[in-house]
Amino acid sequence: MSFFSELKRRNVFRVGIAYLIVSWLLAQIAELLLETFNAPDWTMQFIVVVLMVGFPIAVFFAWAFELTPDGVKRESDVDRSQSIRAETGRKLDRSIILVLVVALAYFVWESRFSQDIATPPAIEPIAESSEQQITQQADTETQSVAVLPFVNMSSDPEQEYFSDGITEEIINALVKIPGLSVPARTSVFGFKGHQGDVRNIGEQLSVAHVLEGSIRSQGDQVRITAQLIKVDDGFHLWSETYDRKLDNIFVVQEEIAKAIATVLTGELGLGVVTVPNKTRNMAAYDSYLQGRALLHKRENLDQAVAFFQRTTELDPQFAPAWAAMALTYSVMDSTPELLDKSITTARHALSLDPENVDALDALASALRDSWQWAEAETYFERAMSIDPQSSELLEDYAEFLGTVGRFDQYLSTAREGYTIDPLLGPLADAYVSALMFDGQYIRAMEVIEQWNRLKGKAQIIAWWYEPYWKMLPLMASGDDAGAIAMANRLGPENMAEPISTAIIAMLENPANEQARDVLRAAISGENRNYYDADAWMANLVLAHTGDIDFVIDDIITEAQKFRFGNIEDIWSPIYGKLRQHPRFETFLELVNLPEYWDQAGWPDICQRKDDGRIECQ
Repeated sequence: MSFFSELKRRNVFRVGIAYLIVSWLLAQIAELLLETFNAPDWTMQFIVVVLMVGFPIAVFFAWAFELTPDGVKRESDVDRSQSIRAETGRKLDRSIILVLVVALAYFVWESRFSQDIATPPAIEPIAESSEQQITQQADTETQSVAVLPFVNMSSDPEQEYFSDGITEEIINALVKIPGLSVPARTSVFGFKGHQGDVRNIGEQLSVAHVLEGSIRSQGDQVRITAQLIKVDDGFHLWSETYDRKLDNIFVVQEEIAKAIATVLTGELGLGVVTVPNKTRNMAAYDSYLQGRALLHKRENLDQAVAFFQRTTELDPQFAPAWAAMALTYSVMDSTPELLDKSITTARHALSLDPENVDALDALASALRDSWQWAEAETYFERAMSIDPQSSELLEDYAEFLGTVGRFDQYLSTAREGYTIDPLLGPLADAYVSALMFDGQYIRAMEVIEQWNRLKGKAQIIAWWYEPYWKMLPLMASGDDAGAIAMANRLGPENMAEPISTAIIAMLENPANEQARDVLRAAISGENRNYYDADAWMANLVLAHTGDIDFVIDDIITEAQKFRFGNIEDIWSPIYGKLRQHPRFETFLELVNLPEYWDQAGWPDICQRKDDGRIECQ
């Protein structure tokens, strides 16, 4: 009998095949359990080594020993006429088939249903115009991918800023690919920690593909896994695991981002994009990522600035850190000093990298809030020419357009940004304001309803308290009863009780002098600052109920006092009568708008007459 036939007779092949299949299944289960319990990386390596060592042992036992009714015996001690190897072989065949079925079931479960536990909050579409529906349908048919936040599998939960940073860098790489639609960071991070089927998430984000992964770092080692999933059927198009050293964290990030972008573009038939190297200093990049994490959360912004300052000390040529610092200054409670810091820091970032969009956005926004309109417009247009899909840039640019009275562009820009990133609170607010200016009050309320359904369910930055927000389109549309209902929901944690009571009284009876005095006192308080929400709402209610002389004096006094700020609200329908006041021209001159309009062109809402007077609607 040949050696091959003898191997077959002794079931060596069957034992080997069964061992390999069972080992693969055990390895998959072990990997799942080890990730769940944050076991160190060497644990999985140890299991694989044990399984590898066990293979030749299993094959040797199949050759040298035989299972008999009396137990396991040496093959040489078994009478061949009494051997039951043929029956054992049939049992092994059935066992192999059974294990294959289990392995196939596991594979299907892992690829399609392992995360089908809970569904994250849906981004529910709101009825749009026919034109918008056609545009959105066309968008969903284009090549698209959502990069879900990579899961931090490290034993230290404080390392989450690293996994978030890697996710953001991959998004930044993919958005540069022409023809590829990539949802913005805010929207995808709304699904951070998701436990639902990624197909549902893909459908909610209107993308054809979803990229997800995990990151585990320990000591000087990092393991990053990534997988590309097709939304329509839930199957994997590609997956990869990267084991690298952390000698230079940015080089690791760059290599992974390049590899993922290359494979992804290969799958989608698009051109390859490169990820530029920005710093070789691992400590600098680590500090930068920690600062970015705080900036995105709008938490501990002073600490974020400290992280960016440390980054620039370690690598003075690292332009993204200077740009992020400028952005941080611009989103803090603005003062002339902080605006100056933002402008100076952004200009320095642009001296290192003239194409840095964050720096251009920070500079343009600070110039806008300093009422330097023409220069702000120059930098906004430069930034838009580089990255027209940046939701944060679209939000800042929309506010500029609304402030200088270009309302058609304001609405289209805010709508475009909101379509890209419906979870970005300030962008939703800009869109609501633009809809109000256009008289679309019902649509404005729908957007507020949609955003508030997501608020608290997804990990997004909190924004307007709902009753505050809803009062604006209600008052603008003349629905005082609806505004009163919202005002009744204002609790003491959101507005001082005397002011909320006075607001209700004024909306019920604009001739209520006692309520008027309370609101005037709130506005005229000595400790009032620029961001006093109670005073801001009191001002709007007074304007709405006809106290125009007081309000025009107030906004002129505030402009003279602060010499900065977002003045977008002056074009709200609530301030319609205010804009017709003879002294409104004085306010416009204080904020430098007529000078800008003389150069850029006058908007429809305001015109300079032949005698030099300014009239506004």
